[in-house]
Amino acid sequence: MCTIDDVRNAILNGITKADAEELMRECDFKVLAQVANELTRKVTGNTATVVNNVVINYSNVCVAQCPICAFYRPKGHPEAYVRTPDEITKGVLEARARFGVTELHINGGFNPDLGIEYFEDVFRSVKKAAPEVVIKGPTAAEIDFYARVWRMSTREVLERFRTAGLDTLSGGGAEILNEEVRRLITPYKFNAETWLRVQEEAHGVGLMTNATMLYGHVERPSHIIEHVFAIREVQERTHGILMFIPIKFVPWNTRLFRDGSVKGPAPTEYDVKVTAISRLILGDSIRRIGAYWISTGKRLASTLLMAGANDLVGTMVNEQVLRQAGSGESVTLGELAHIAHEAGLRLFLRDTFHRVITEVFIKAPDQFR
Repeated sequence: MCTIDDVRNAILNGITKADAEELMRECDFKVLAQVANELTRKVTGNTATVVNNVVINYSNVCVAQCPICAFYRPKGHPEAYVRTPDEITKGVLEARARFGVTELHINGGFNPDLGIEYFEDVFRSVKKAAPEVVIKGPTAAEIDFYARVWRMSTREVLERFRTAGLDTLSGGGAEILNEEVRRLITPYKFNAETWLRVQEEAHGVGLMTNATMLYGHVERPSHIIEHVFAIREVQERTHGILMFIPIKFVPWNTRLFRDGSVKGPAPTEYDVKVTAISRLILGDSIRRIGAYWISTGKRLASTLLMAGANDLVGTMVNEQVLRQAGSGESVTLGELAHIAHEAGLRLFLRDTFHRVITEVFIKAPDQFR
């Protein structure tokens, strides 16, 4: 039987992987949530944050064709696309004018027909038109793929992207940092070691990053713990990770669901345990942990804000990857404030680098549908 004191003592004594596995196995989710919430309140008080951002996918063409993904289209598919730099810039300007976004979150598939000049043109075009908008993306997975296609080092790609206007790296592509799991869910992507190396290289060239974890598919709790410890170790070396975001797997339109490998979404108790154990392992080394409302749903996001999370990730205007997988979630800024208030928290708009802009209230403008 696991008690609140057992969890508190594990934290005080320096939580180990063995401790974390035992806590996930033996503890009721409400016990883990309570202690994780106590720790989070010590780190950031009674606040939650969110960035106002627009998501633009530059292309949905992807040769990886991962079983976890419903977003990609093969080359030549009638729904395949590549957005021009002008189209992307226009989308940013429209989102800034209509919604006041401060961040462009830009990712796409593994499209071997795109050269490095395409990305440089995108970043330069956006920065010229909207210099105050922070550009976040691509993922470490995209950096590795394109470096191999272009026969460059990943560090050279990162440096050229940064020179062209990229501000931060998004945290995607991590999935689960365990090779046994990756062979099943992302068989043609790079390995865990490479994802971690690219993160550190990004920090080394002056690009801060997010870090993610996709859970609720074929992983075991031990894989969750292995992943979070690996993130913590990078952060202890570089201090370059801005936020950790557990992303609940949305299975409905994916190959993993169609072939029966995944029967449905993870249960709520598991969601809470994943967020809570992430906070217990990370402590204050990464101050903000995301409750990703698009993947969990808005009701559960509020619960996760009482279980170790303290950020609602983004307004995510135009997000498509999870919606293609079957998420029907959309949100208004007032709803995000309500989600935070339900958890007893004040919500603040922040920028990409977690600097506070202003407080958000429940009666905020109804503008993010």
